[in-house]
Amino acid sequence: MVLLEYNGRSPTISNNCYVSPLATLIGDVTIHDNAIIWPGCIIRAENSKINISEYTTIFNGVMMFTRSQKSSINIGRYCIIESGVTLLGCFMEDYVQIMEGTLIYEECSIGEGSVIVKNSQVPPGLVIPARSVLRGIPVEPIREQSRNEVLKQKDRAEHYSELFMKIKEQLPNAQSYLLTLPDFVKLLLKKEI
Repeated sequence: MVLLEYNGRSPTISNNCYVSPLATLIGDVTIHDNAIIWPGCIIRAENSKINISEYTTIFNGVMMFTRSQKSSINIGRYCIIESGVTLLGCFMEDYVQIMEGTLIYEECSIGEGSVIVKNSQVPPGLVIPARSVLRGIPVEPIREQSRNEVLKQKDRAEHYSELFMKIKEQLPNAQSYLLTLPDFVKLLLKKEI
C-alpha cells in the first residue's frame, strides 16, 4: 500500500484491519479495527481528516478526498461503501450502505441505517434522516428501512470483515484477487469463515 505524509500528518492504521497493498492513503487518515480497504482505493486527507470506523468495508476503486478544511469525512461503524463511489466530504452514521457509482458532495450528513442506491448524487449540505433509502440525481427518498433491514446491514459488514481477516491470517502475503478462482472459493467455503 502507498502511505504518504502530507503537512506533517500520516495515515494511522490499526494492526487489526485489512488494507490492500494496492490502496493509497495520504495525510490525516485513520483506519480502525476490523475495517477493510480493498484494492484501488484512493483515500486523500490533505485538507481535513478522514476517519473510517470499525467493521466498515470500502470496496474496489472508491475515491475519498477532502477538498477543503470544511470537507472532513467520517464513516461510522458497519458501513459498506461499494465500488466506484466518490466521497468529497460527509458525516456518515453507523450501518450506512452507499451503492456503486454514487457521488457524495461536501458537508452532507447521512443518518444511521440509510441506503443510497447506485449511481446517485447527494448534493452539498444535504441532511439525510436515519433509515432512509434514496436514489437519483439529486437523491430523493423512496422509502424507509425497517430496523431488521438495518441489522442485516450489520451482519453483512461483519461478514466482510471476518472474511478478510481470515484471508489475512491464512495468507499473509497473498491477496484474494491473486488466488485462482477454485482456491478462493475453497477459502470462502471453509466452516470457520
